[in-house]
Amino acid sequence: MEMLKQPESGSRNVNDLFYEVEGRQIQKINEVLAGVELTRSEERTLLWLAGWEESTVDNLLSVIKKAARIRADKMGGYAHQFNAESER
Repeated sequence: MEMLKQPESGSRNVNDLFYEVEGRQIQKINEVLAGVELTRSEERTLLWLAGWEESTVDNLLSVIKKAARIRADKMGGYAHQFNAESER
């Protein structure tokens, strides 16, 4: 499964700091969505999201993790046993 990839630094009109932060955001998104098959449209949206403020991305990823745990719990999985740091 291919992960979300950051566009080349010279392919867009962004500064070095933006590129660095975006890279960290993409890394976090990839960790949460590991194993999830994405459409090209979903990839573009997530790359756009990676350019937003870190707290915005962190909050959205937290919601995704919570939803995944609830679904796993309802299906008898064990993902719900692992709470995010923000829930402690």
